[in-house]
Amino acid sequence: MDIKFDYNITSDEFLEMVESVGWKTYSKKQIDNALANTMYMVKATVDGKLAGIGRVVGDYSIVCMLTDICVKPEFQKHGIGLKIVEELKNLISSNVHEGEKMQIELTPTAGNESFYQKAGFKYNPEKITGMYL
Repeated sequence: MDIKFDYNITSDEFLEMVESVGWKTYSKKQIDNALANTMYMVKATVDGKLAGIGRVVGDYSIVCMLTDICVKPEFQKHGIGLKIVEELKNLISSNVHEGEKMQIELTPTAGNESFYQKAGFKYNPEKITGMYL
């Protein structure tokens, strides 16, 4: 499987991806604003077909968050999601200077914790639990 990365996601591609995995859709204006305010984004294609996306949002200095990591169902279970996460982690690391650190956070949907553990993230619900509103 020949996976290629691009570092730009259009609003139509974003919408196509989130709809493919059954996530809540957003208005075009919301998507455009979100993409314009994204620190890093990665789009994965396989044989020219959109296969997955991922984004990082944050303050460019101390903390950032992985978000919208999704792979179309027909491309799942081929390591594409892990490669997207790895690419995003590399983009973050390449912009952290010596002596500095950046905290990478995420809020996985229930049942996807082991995926992120495979990508190197720690999961310890006895110490830290995610919350949202």
